[in-house]
Amino acid sequence: MDLQLARRTRWGFTLVELMIVVVILGILAGIAIPAFTRYTKRAKTSEAVGNIRAIYQGQMVYYQRSVEVGTGERFASAATYTPDNNPTSSKYPARPTLWTTDPQWTAIGFSLDGPHYYAYASFASGSGEGAYFYSRAIGDLDNDDNESTFSITGTVVRGEIQRDRMIVTRELE
Repeated sequence: MDLQLARRTRWGFTLVELMIVVVILGILAGIAIPAFTRYTKRAKTSEAVGNIRAIYQGQMVYYQRSVEVGTGERFASAATYTPDNNPTSSKYPARPTLWTTDPQWTAIGFSLDGPHYYAYASFASGSGEGAYFYSRAIGDLDNDDNESTFSITGTVVRGEIQRDRMIVTRELE
């Protein structure tokens, strides 16, 4: 009798067991895919943070040079967005000459040699006490016409450049 029972035993999984595995995998995918998307977007935003800080440093150096040379104690103004103000989810192609031929970006000492997601501008106004600049990066990482922005402001207060904290709007859109 035991021999017949052993022959009837089947190897494999039942349909219920397979469905349980499918449900578990679905739950894991439902958690992992959005987390991975956020992680990818956050990695792309590090470009803007680093470049805005580099523009800030360039503006500080430009201002200090203008004080030393006596050319009016002002910041450089690269007021139009470079490359343009219509970012998409695709990277801008590498166009180093776009930056190196612009006298304002050259004065700040900022250029991008490789592809990038964000467009940059650095508006400046005034001279001496109260002079300020406002540097900004705009990007649209998911191409939904909602731009993420990263900005930083520097203002001359009592002869020193005071930096405001970086303002981030819709970081991951």
